Amino acid sequence: MWFRRKEVPWEVVDHKSVEQVPMYDEDEEIDVVRMSDNLMSYTYMHDIHNSKDMQNAIRTARYFLMQNMALKHYNILVSEGWRVTILRKGKSYRVEVTYSGRPAYAIGKLESHPAPPFMEVLEFYRRDLAIGCTSQR
Repeated sequence: MWFRRKEVPWEVVDHKSVEQVPMYDEDEEIDVVRMSDNLMSYTYMHDIHNSKDMQNAIRTARYFLMQNMALKHYNILVSEGWRVTILRKGKSYRVEVTYSGRPAYAIGKLESHPAPPFMEVLEFYRRDLAIGCTSQR
């Protein structure tokens, strides 16, 4: 008996990553009390229609990572990075984001969290996704 896959699989279109980068400068007054020995990460998958959806997926993955680290009593990420895999099935696109960082607990007045690093990398996809998504409608 032969088994055939009835559903078309998701095809990997592209992959981009931003390696871990420090999120705070040495001159910033942050008192780190303790830092995790390991990186933490969170993977998030989302259907996309344009490059803004990819940026939102990265921000959402970061948000959930920060929620998970808060459960472990950390309040900042001293380094952050992310990996994006773009998938296509027919005319549909999906993004898988893995956001990672080194959590720490800092005391004192903390400014708002910095934006995710190197979001400009996603501008590369603006035209390609616009063409692919408009052709599917």
